[in-house]
Amino acid sequence: MIERRLKEIWEKLQGRKPYLPHFLSGICLDGIRGFDDLRIMFDYPVSVIVGGNTTGKSSVISAAACAYKVPGAGVRDFMPSTFFRDYRSKPGKRQDIREEVKIEFDYLTLDGPRSMRWRRTKNWNRSFFGRKNASQPEREVYLRRPSNLNSPVEVHGTLNTARLKSKPEETPLTAAEIEFAYRIFPVKYSEVVHISSEDKKLLFAVQESGAAYSELHMAAGERAILQLSQKITQLNGALVLIDEVEAGLHPSVQQSLMLNLQQLALRHDLQIIVTTHSPVVLDAVPPHGKIFLDRDDALGKVVVRPAYQDLIQNAVYGRSTGTLKLLCEDDIAEGILKGVFDLLLPQERIKWESVHIGCGTGASEFPTYASALAKFGQLQDTVFILDCDQRGGEVEGRIQEAAGRGVDISILFLPGDGTPENWVWDRLKHISDTEIQQLGIDRANLVNLMNQLDTLYDSVSESPAEIAKSKFRSLSESLHKKAAEICRIVARLEADQKESDIQPLVDNLLGILRQWRE
Repeated sequence: MIERRLKEIWEKLQGRKPYLPHFLSGICLDGIRGFDDLRIMFDYPVSVIVGGNTTGKSSVISAAACAYKVPGAGVRDFMPSTFFRDYRSKPGKRQDIREEVKIEFDYLTLDGPRSMRWRRTKNWNRSFFGRKNASQPEREVYLRRPSNLNSPVEVHGTLNTARLKSKPEETPLTAAEIEFAYRIFPVKYSEVVHISSEDKKLLFAVQESGAAYSELHMAAGERAILQLSQKITQLNGALVLIDEVEAGLHPSVQQSLMLNLQQLALRHDLQIIVTTHSPVVLDAVPPHGKIFLDRDDALGKVVVRPAYQDLIQNAVYGRSTGTLKLLCEDDIAEGILKGVFDLLLPQERIKWESVHIGCGTGASEFPTYASALAKFGQLQDTVFILDCDQRGGEVEGRIQEAAGRGVDISILFLPGDGTPENWVWDRLKHISDTEIQQLGIDRANLVNLMNQLDTLYDSVSESPAEIAKSKFRSLSESLHKKAAEICRIVARLEADQKESDIQPLVDNLLGILRQWRE
């Protein structure tokens, strides 16, 4: 149910983006903590930044906090001089190397795109890329970092609050604040109040069951959600930044939190940027809401990777351990592979759940995926399937290079001499009268339809590959079947014919299946 609601909110939230009064569309970090022109673009109103340790997730969050002038903030609040300090001890010999630093921001506003740069040589200063009389845009910003959840100073202050002799002030949380927490936690609160005296604060909750307790007795996750509820549910048009959003939360709660954050973003025109190590949080946003940071060993710097498709993403997070993974280029290739496995899996008594086919990416991305899989030790159960027209090309070598020297990887090719669509088209011309019934058409009508399409596309001035793709898509529309479904039917029939040119692929996959099972 939550997954269905997530997909519904994705479309609504993306449609709302052009009408947001403020939107931070990009950040570029240069010279900070070794980052070399690291440029990150934000497309979806709720962005999730992921990556290994030392890839700069927290630095991006800190940089984003400096994008706007925040109404009512202190002089040093939300300033790069606060977030990016240097260690420069006079008595000691150790000190941070003071390099030139640049942080550039791109904004989308109702008046058009805008840009600003923070630059530090000796001191920090702002520039607006030549725009006269420009000023830093104003916007509410909320920032939560892990230190806000478990800072010793904060805990000490809370303990002192509990020992106060004078009566502290009590401020009840609003219905909206409590409702936000209730939607995430299965706890029914009859009352939650914020107790404060001078600069000391704590929460006190009363459940409908009668349980009453301060945050000194709250679990870390409950405390984090209640504090977050209090801070962000009243914001409008703000930028919300949360570092390690999953801290202290069970996976099911993480999913619920991400759903409710996106619903809140839709209602209150918020832009939310979070960092995480949790695949559950990552799954809660669409592909264009995912930002993958990675340290490129060859370049020696942090880079932004394309949004990994699900197969690679699962492998990186260790969720596909024990499954055989196949990476192909598109739905046509996926259909052919599924047709082969329709024959092999029952024969070998292997369940479909044990095989994961990923597609939707061009062959040019395969080396990047191979590098990621190698880094996380997931290459041994991964098979790269290239279209037949890639045979003998440079992609095969680049995949091997990305995997590393001496690493045994499986690279197979689809049947045929041209595009996979051409191979299926040719097989359809030789399909038997019995087999043709699976397509829901008789031979005469199929032959007539294919001849008409051949004649029509003979005069088209496109590349042979594009003509083959367009012609096959037209055929699938005429047959009222998905192109991948036709490919699956044809591949299944061909895989059962020993003389078919798909047999090398069938035999290779059979060997890989048996080796994987053993």
